[in-house]
Amino acid sequence: MSEFDKSRLDKYIRRVYGKCIPQSLIEKAIRNKDILVNGKKPSASDKVSEEDEIFVHPAICRVFANVYSGPQKEHCAKCDYSLYVEQFKSMIIYEDNNLIIINKPSGLAVQLGSKTKLAVDVMAKAYNPDARLVHRIDKETSGITVIAKNIETSRYMLHLFQNKQVHKKYFAIVSGKLGMLEGRINKPLSKNKETVCVDFENGKNAITEFRVIKNLNKNRTLIEAMPLTGRTHQIRVHLASIGYPIIGDRKYAGQKASHLYLHSSEISFQTRNGKILIQKAPLPEYFK
Repeated sequence: MSEFDKSRLDKYIRRVYGKCIPQSLIEKAIRNKDILVNGKKPSASDKVSEEDEIFVHPAICRVFANVYSGPQKEHCAKCDYSLYVEQFKSMIIYEDNNLIIINKPSGLAVQLGSKTKLAVDVMAKAYNPDARLVHRIDKETSGITVIAKNIETSRYMLHLFQNKQVHKKYFAIVSGKLGMLEGRINKPLSKNKETVCVDFENGKNAITEFRVIKNLNKNRTLIEAMPLTGRTHQIRVHLASIGYPIIGDRKYAGQKASHLYLHSSEISFQTRNGKILIQKAPLPEYFK
């Protein structure tokens, strides 16, 4: 009998991972997006078929294995937990009882989607099942990404981000020689599907400050950018809007390159215990 026969998602989970797994555990995993169907959050009652891509987080796979010892062991064996953990550990630049800060490489997605097989959230939960992302950077952007190790810290960090109490700095290499040493771009932005544009009528407030670090060969400039707001693709769109697109940013008219030359280099904020935390992520080799 196929594992998909007469399958609601919850029935499929029990058939594959163990008949004794309680409904509450399955639904909790779905709520936490530890079970995805085709990259999206499903319902327990959704029907699934062989054409669907069903993702069960490695940490949840291990929880299921503890509940019931059965055919799920074969499926769990397909997930190389140690590889996830070692990859994640190699990115850590800071860790305490509440937080993990990593230096994410370009090309690694922060969250799992329908077109991604591996992401920071998967690796983080393989390392610590309670890990929660508290902010995101683009897949192509490298650098600092923050993960909370408990719900209290997750809520605290969300509050800081919402109230603009987290300060971030980025390095970018842009096309052209800037005629100013520093500046401020104040242009509202609107999101349209997968792209973002300047929109003075309906856009949301977006402000980016920048300063020139040095002029480079090939008519390029290394700059430091400080986003004062946190809009999607904000730095990328703002720099392109003043005629200095980031190298490698094909979405916003940047010159073709092997990488997007945008790096989240520094973050600072006050932790829950009142400490001012400042962390920096070294530049990737391709920036040098």
